[in-house]
Amino acid sequence: MARFAVQQPVAAAVGSLLLLGLAAGGLLRYDVANPVIQSLPANSAPQRGYDVATTGFTADGIVAPTVAVVRQDGIAREPARLAELGLLLARQPGVTAVFGPGDVPPELEQIPEGVFVAPGGDLARYLIVFGADPLDEPAVGAVRDLVDRAPELVREAGLPDAELLIGGDTAISATLVEGTLGDLRRVAPLALLAAFAVLAVYLRSLVAPLYLVATSVLALLAALGLSATASDVLLEPIAVAFFVPFAVSVLLLGLGSDYNVFLVGRIWDEGERRPLRDAVEVAATRAARPIATAGVILAGSFGLLALVPLTTFRAIALAMVIGLLLDAFLVRQLLVPALIVLVGPRSGWPGRRLSQAPARPGETTESAPTAGSDAGKTEGEPGEGDQPQDVPSDASQRAEPGAEQRS
Repeated sequence: MARFAVQQPVAAAVGSLLLLGLAAGGLLRYDVANPVIQSLPANSAPQRGYDVATTGFTADGIVAPTVAVVRQDGIAREPARLAELGLLLARQPGVTAVFGPGDVPPELEQIPEGVFVAPGGDLARYLIVFGADPLDEPAVGAVRDLVDRAPELVREAGLPDAELLIGGDTAISATLVEGTLGDLRRVAPLALLAAFAVLAVYLRSLVAPLYLVATSVLALLAALGLSATASDVLLEPIAVAFFVPFAVSVLLLGLGSDYNVFLVGRIWDEGERRPLRDAVEVAATRAARPIATAGVILAGSFGLLALVPLTTFRAIALAMVIGLLLDAFLVRQLLVPALIVLVGPRSGWPGRRLSQAPARPGETTESAPTAGSDAGKTEGEPGEGDQPQDVPSDASQRAEPGAEQRS
């Protein structure tokens, strides 16, 4: 693969980028939530209870209704407006049923305290049942929309001074997902900057670390996208737990940086002794087997997580196996060598470790001349340390006076 990357760098780079880009397209179907119940084994007690409840009540959200609390002084004295608010909540996307103050039988003169209205009369609550699993992505997305529309809903219900608060397991899951993804967006640039800084110091270059870090990011996106596509076939078609992309990103970026140091460090060492194309071919060929072996061993180790009977662990195993194999066989053995050849000696800027001497026609990698060696001399030319035959050596010059006296 290294030889192909050196001889056909454009084809190798374009082909690798296309494959990684297509794989990353699976991110369009990458749903993140907190599917605790559905990730359990099918024969577990919580899973069996979930199946019975959702089948009997025809709505998955019945196992954990979302709680909406409306707060305003004397809200208990506004039964008509509370009923209108309940109707508005029931019309929201993803909502199957709403139970609240408006559901009190009309023959009752007042809303019973402690059921839907707080004893002080300043708080009222609704139980919102979503049609989807309350911890899966559709319900999590629906509760996000509900939180965003809360101020508008109370105004439409004629309660402009009221505050609508959303709680429950679905709201907690939405907060966890948003917080984790937000942290990931903040941490990712710092992690990439750290990887860039390490490579820049190690390689004494500012150019190569740019595309090396970019290849690690692309490999990560391809692994997540391909795992999202494969999980629909190999695993249950449910959303991925919110911490899975965070854990996979940290692990794959760290391992990718390790492979970068191992591979490109060898290329830089060879580049000090031979033309860059030859250096890439020699170093990448020598590093191919150790990188492939390490990738297979790590992929097998992380693949053992699939033995844990939880969908979350199997999702991590699937993403890690795909990411490690892509990194070890496609990115480090094909894409990175091709990019180094295409960028050329400028990859080492501002350092001067890479040789800029052009490869001689007809040379093989093993016979490429090194700087300051005698491998490039032609027949009949003196090499370094040779004495020209028509120039007497110091020893012969010292012997001549004695020879004339004897004669």
